[in-house]
Amino acid sequence: MSSSHDARVVVAVSSRTPSGFGADVVDAIESSLDATVLHKRGSVATEFLRELGPTLDCVVVVSVRSNCVENIASAARAVPLIVYGDEVPTVPVDEVIATDGGTDLLARRVSERVERERERNALAEANAKLSALNVYTEELTGCQSVKEVSDTVVSAVTNALGHGQCALALREGDEFYPYGHTYDGELNVRLDTDEGIAGRTYQTGETQIVSDYRTDPDHVRDIDGLRSVVSVPVGDIGVLQVTTDRRAAFDRQDAEFIEIVGSHAAEALARLEREADLRVERDRLHYFFDGIKSPAVYVESTDGGEPVLTEMNSAYEAMFGSQEVGRPVSEAFPTDTERALFGSDGPDDVTHREITRETDDGPVGLTVGVVPIPISGIETAAFGLYAASVEFP
Repeated sequence: MSSSHDARVVVAVSSRTPSGFGADVVDAIESSLDATVLHKRGSVATEFLRELGPTLDCVVVVSVRSNCVENIASAARAVPLIVYGDEVPTVPVDEVIATDGGTDLLARRVSERVERERERNALAEANAKLSALNVYTEELTGCQSVKEVSDTVVSAVTNALGHGQCALALREGDEFYPYGHTYDGELNVRLDTDEGIAGRTYQTGETQIVSDYRTDPDHVRDIDGLRSVVSVPVGDIGVLQVTTDRRAAFDRQDAEFIEIVGSHAAEALARLEREADLRVERDRLHYFFDGIKSPAVYVESTDGGEPVLTEMNSAYEAMFGSQEVGRPVSEAFPTDTERALFGSDGPDDVTHREITRETDDGPVGLTVGVVPIPISGIETAAFGLYAASVEFP
């Protein structure tokens, strides 16, 4: 989430100081820094820091009493602590500003400290997001269904950003349908692919950061509690959106993180589609093998290396004996001709050659034909057909 909120600074003073003590410090910080400055006294300041310290950007102690500084330092913990006074505290603090420097110098130091703290927090947040992204990227790689991808994506986004609602909408024809989301109940909303902020994202292929949904020209319906939106394209198959009830809640850093998640989601979904196509093609291959009467084999290479013997039919085993599936072509076939036909540098077109192979009945002259085939996700793939007397095209 964006860290562009107003700074929150506490000016703490001892309960034994006069009423209004430290007011000049409050005025100086407010006039020089876009900040909410809270003026707290004694035990009230200490208790406030214990409960709400993580929401603060800086604490300023205006006191000459050492026990006041000690109490505040103990309660402030990781919050930057500046002492405005002329004595060196007995406990560690981030900085001491002498009163002869004036409240203007103090205000500048507070501003610098707040800026450094924000930069440190932004770096820590970015590192946390990157760590989370590595985990979710590994999970996406192992997803076996669209639902798994959708659930992993929305978990990655909502957990990393801390709050907000998330939806992954995928294209079905000319409409978007939410496959995964974190909204309460069912989300059976369908949008045309050119409708709303999602449509604008999809049509332009560009991320949309919307500070106020209510005033956006493409808002299509009034939705209670929806103000800010980040919408990123997921390849050419969908849109990933994050929304919240806060105005201007997202910044470019948030959008970049969601873009990375969206790109990994697109890759995972494309992989699932390729694997589905491959299963269909392999089912056809098995049907082909079961039906053909002549000896036949199938070889493939998925990684650019040497093709391997992947399938053989019963007619091949009956003629040549059982072979070990998974062996490289150079080991699976006994003749130089077969190894050349089925190897990485094999022909690009249908080709046939004459060979002699040993069988249980002795050597047999055969014609072997190789039929290269294109298969999605496969580097090299080819059928091999054997016949004693056949004419190949």
